[in-house]
Amino acid sequence: MMKTLILCIDRDNDFGEKAGVKSPMIGRVDNLNAALSLILKDPEDSDANAVFSGISTYDNLLKAGEDVEIATICGNKDVGETSDNILMKQLDYVISKVKPDDVVIVTDGAEDEFVIPLVMSRVKIRTVKRVIVRQEKNIESLYYIVVKALKEEKFLKRVLAPIGVALLVLGISMLIVMAIRIDLFGWGTLDPATSGFIAVVTAIGIYFLGKAYSIGKKVSAGLDRITEEFLYTRITVFSFLIAASVFSYGVYLGYIAALQAVNVGLSIILLLYRIIPFTIIAIIIYDLGRIIESFTLYEKGRRRQILITYLMSAGYSVSFAVAVLGLISFVTAGFQAISLRLTYDRIAFALTVIGMASGIIISIERKRYETKHREILQESRVAQKDSGKTEL
Repeated sequence: MMKTLILCIDRDNDFGEKAGVKSPMIGRVDNLNAALSLILKDPEDSDANAVFSGISTYDNLLKAGEDVEIATICGNKDVGETSDNILMKQLDYVISKVKPDDVVIVTDGAEDEFVIPLVMSRVKIRTVKRVIVRQEKNIESLYYIVVKALKEEKFLKRVLAPIGVALLVLGISMLIVMAIRIDLFGWGTLDPATSGFIAVVTAIGIYFLGKAYSIGKKVSAGLDRITEEFLYTRITVFSFLIAASVFSYGVYLGYIAALQAVNVGLSIILLLYRIIPFTIIAIIIYDLGRIIESFTLYEKGRRRQILITYLMSAGYSVSFAVAVLGLISFVTAGFQAISLRLTYDRIAFALTVIGMASGIIISIERKRYETKHREILQESRVAQKDSGKTEL
């Protein structure tokens, strides 16, 4: 008798993120418990309803006398290559355990269906069942839809992020134009209405970007991480303080240079031109402290992986800073004497190309490396905390 697998797919890992359920879930009991856990955490989540539908299909096929099993595989909230790699590893594991002849896929939306071609490459698909959750008419209002959408990270990144970037660029562009006009014609040309419009547009752009990428949560997590560094580590504390001092000195030199500029545009350029090199030095100092600290926490077999990770992180940040420095150098060349402009242009071109090329290469390699050594890298913070707590 042929064996059929009822396969439920949660591409963005709502089961893990919201309910803390470890995937894959194999068997009716495990899937039912997972669906109940998720529906209690978020009664509106369609992934739980999809699993309930899968269990219903499982029961119906079992009553019909078929040999059937049910499983749910989950990806990652970072939907894309990372998520699909996790899904395929879990699918391979499920197939090795269940050994199905064909699969009935149960999905709650078009996003999960992107995985269907990957499933087809491994096992025959019998049918695809799409689950659409019905809602009461009295809650299908614009307000409800907007509030619900604002809670979804995927919607925020796809819709609010582009709008936020557009508004922010508009606000900054108008601010630069206004600054140039004030510099040329004086403060009397300042229009209160225009100033207010620029402030509002810029503020909305910043808010949309912050909302789309959860800047508030990331800042809070960053502060917590800094607090943990001060509580549980030694070397990174001092490397952070030295790096902060170097960066502050760069800000001071930039401020002095900006005060001596003849116009607002040149002031901004000189400020950035002084800050960026010291930022590069600060990044190197801080990551050097992290590298030295890691050598005191890990055995020899794992030091190499942590060292490569930190070097890639520092290299990416430095590459970005170098590319920005090169772009600023193009602008700075216009303020130099004619005899120096060619030299500045060459330096600017070299810095920009080197920074962008190395940044792209490091970004690709870092993503591959982190995917390959994910478990080791996740243990790094735990090791730092445990080491600090032991000493305390």
